[in-house]
Amino acid sequence: MESPPNNVVTVVPIAQSEGTFTYVAVKGSLHASDSAVFGLNGDEVKALSKRFSNSTTEIVNGVNIKGPPMSVINSLSLLGYKVVCSTGEIEVVWTLQREV
Repeated sequence: MESPPNNVVTVVPIAQSEGTFTYVAVKGSLHASDSAVFGLNGDEVKALSKRFSNSTTEIVNGVNIKGPPMSVINSLSLLGYKVVCSTGEIEVVWTLQREV
């Protein structure tokens, strides 16, 4: 019997929960000291700016933060976000959600 190729994707059904969610994406490398965050509202940008003072700059559709991705994700968890998926190897994108 042949083994499946290495690039096979297994789809796992996710239980649907009731509610409305908002999503953000964090992009960065585990070896980097900066991250890009997309999808934040103005209040969330202000909150991260306080946590990472003098280190946020606007980029197309988001903000760049001088902080490692795990620190940014942990800070977003304090705002109610949780990681729901990630993709990538060298540069990773984490998708986070919170209930509205």
